[in-house]
Amino acid sequence: MRRLAVFLTTLVMFAGTAIWFWAAVATWAAEPVPTVPGMTQSVPGLQAPLPPAATGAKQAQPAPEWSFDPAHCSMLFFVRHIFVKIPGRFAKFTGTVRFDPDNLEGSLIDVSVDMASVDTFVAKRDEDLRSPDFFDVARYPGMWFVSQRIVHKDGDQYAAEGDLTIKDVTRHIEIPFTYLGAKASPLAPDKQVAGFESHFSINMLDYHVSDGHFQKMGAMGDAVEIVLNQELTR
Repeated sequence: MRRLAVFLTTLVMFAGTAIWFWAAVATWAAEPVPTVPGMTQSVPGLQAPLPPAATGAKQAQPAPEWSFDPAHCSMLFFVRHIFVKIPGRFAKFTGTVRFDPDNLEGSLIDVSVDMASVDTFVAKRDEDLRSPDFFDVARYPGMWFVSQRIVHKDGDQYAAEGDLTIKDVTRHIEIPFTYLGAKASPLAPDKQVAGFESHFSINMLDYHVSDGHFQKMGAMGDAVEIVLNQELTR
């Protein structure tokens, strides 16, 4: 009997504690959660922070847009063949260029190249370059570069950092360039003309241009030197 009494007493005490605990939980749940400065709460249905444009943050204004002057623009490349460098060019390219040295945040380079316009001044070689062995222009007709930012290096030296896409490969690269300045065109004073030059290299194998067969033979290098000379107007 004594053991039974102790058991019943313990059971009553446990039940009373449980009732108090759940009553306290209900009370706590009903109270508002205090807000701590700098604390982010995860609440179902809470909207994400507004983007800078919606919060009134200052956005960079687009820099002036320039147009390619095709007669005074060139996109050249050089690839070594055994001993000597063989020149070539892409005759057709287009895109958007916004540039102002005082507004680099609003500047942009977005250029596409017609790969079928490759021209090395030898028809048979151009056919080979358009084939699946190299550019495979039937499947990949264009090459693109889109800048993510443009930075000032020193003096008249700048760099466009962005993504270069050739065939099925996109790589983040930095393209250095020289800004030659801008002025009224001596041939058309109502137009402004700006000059740009660039010289850089890429590895063709990085972009699946050739499978490396000719490089292993020693018939062709894997580095491509690219030279850009551009006059743009607006």
